[in-house]
Amino acid sequence: MLKYILLGFLNYQGMTGYDLKRSIDGSTAHFWHAYHSQIYTTLRKMERDGLVTSVIDDTDERLERRIYQITKQGKSKLKEWLGKSLTELPPSKDSLLVRLFFSGSRDRQEVLSELRFQRQLRQQQLELYQQIKPEEYSPPSQLRSDTLDFDREAKFWRMTLDLGLAYEQMYLKWLDETISQIESF
Repeated sequence: MLKYILLGFLNYQGMTGYDLKRSIDGSTAHFWHAYHSQIYTTLRKMERDGLVTSVIDDTDERLERRIYQITKQGKSKLKEWLGKSLTELPPSKDSLLVRLFFSGSRDRQEVLSELRFQRQLRQQQLELYQQIKPEEYSPPSQLRSDTLDFDREAKFWRMTLDLGLAYEQMYLKWLDETISQIESF
């Protein structure tokens, strides 16, 4: 998946690994995170596979930067991937659900403490999403190009924010109901 995220961002404009990490951290990391090491490893593999090229920018005397550009083959790969619809539910993982599933023998107060703490974390995540203003989910001016409709892109970006908000609200509701059930044991 990381390969397609990187291709997606590079389809907007050429970027360094650092720029890509910042772009991911401010957007797709809310639903698909990546570490610096993963990004650079993936970029090197993508370059070997001909999906991106890179050049060294040494115009800054203090800093040498490698700028990655998507290739024609990379654009084709991204378009092909986007053209294939998902035909099954993607797998999900939730450590809290695994822990709760096996908590029948745990101390009730221990479970409640963990759930209340998770509720605080979910509330913080919801508040973080609520602080994101729709205009912040618009492409920065440096990404604007004549080949892409960035107003349309921004609408799709905002749709992912809408799901994040709805998901956190649903999770908080479920946590409240679960805590209430356990308190009544």
